[in-house]
Amino acid sequence: MRHALVVGPPGVGKSTLIRRVVEELHPSLCGFLTQKEPNLVDPELGSPVYFHPLGEPKSYPPNHLLGHCKNRCPQVYPDAFHGLAPQVAAMGGGQLLVMDEIGFMEACSPAFCQAILAHLDGEAPVLAAVKDMDRPFLNQVRQHPNAQVFSITRENRDQLFVPILAFVKAQLEE
Repeated sequence: MRHALVVGPPGVGKSTLIRRVVEELHPSLCGFLTQKEPNLVDPELGSPVYFHPLGEPKSYPPNHLLGHCKNRCPQVYPDAFHGLAPQVAAMGGGQLLVMDEIGFMEACSPAFCQAILAHLDGEAPVLAAVKDMDRPFLNQVRQHPNAQVFSITRENRDQLFVPILAFVKAQLEE
């Protein structure tokens, strides 16, 4: 197993746990963050969801707008995922590839999904937040033979830090 997948429902602390691991280990990073931006809310569409490459300043170009979410109902922009797939496929060069987060929206783009799965097939260690939803693409990610799944809940999130840190550290030392 090379990859650590932090799996849980929205708002349980997946991203916070990943951030803590990265801050503790200080590896060179590559990867991406997909984030809902409530400070940029559109009254009609809701909060935009943007793709942010790690290691670059946050910016909000139109081609990085993945969709909007209003009242937990997403509007997904498949062209954005498709356009970003080559960038995700080419990510590399760091000790650790961080994908925060892998959710159901990505399933709209087979090319984006394939880029993620190719990284899971690869040798570079991956640390990813994965939504805990029963969807074909997410099931495929969680069941990947090179991945160790760490299921996070509000009750266990503080206790998971040590085993995830040890797992990722061991992968970086190989």
